Amino acid sequence: MSRMVGTFLLTGLCAVFLLGTGAAPTTRDKVDPGTEWLAWSAAEREVFVRGFIEGYWNGSGAACKLADDLSEVGEQHRVGEGPRARCENRLKQYTKIKTLDSGFDFGAYTSVITDFYSKHPEYKNIPESYLLSLLSDQDYKSADQLYQMALKGAISTHF
Repeated sequence: MSRMVGTFLLTGLCAVFLLGTGAAPTTRDKVDPGTEWLAWSAAEREVFVRGFIEGYWNGSGAACKLADDLSEVGEQHRVGEGPRARCENRLKQYTKIKTLDSGFDFGAYTSVITDFYSKHPEYKNIPESYLLSLLSDQDYKSADQLYQMALKGAISTHF
């Protein structure tokens, strides 16, 4: 018991020391998403976008699959009209991915985000995942259109 108390006291003293000396991370050390994005290589940006889109597809697909289990249980539906199908029909699509011999090209997404952060550094605080949510097929915008939306307050700019 006394050993545990000693450990807690030592941990507390270390925390106080770090805070007092400024060695602990502070909010000043926070890097804006746009600054981080622009520091990444083109390949790293592509990996981020691919992960976002695959995560969206996988998560949304799993949620829609559960729709049949959670609503209208036992009801008969025509093919393509059940809860799962209705859910899947509402999902955002990201079909601007090009297929190349070397793999996939996510440039339709990475170029917009890169242009947005490069041309409008005052909005580097907007997370890249939020910008990607505005680049689905239904909502696809250019960097300049995103900027106009930010100016008008049509998209969130405070994160």
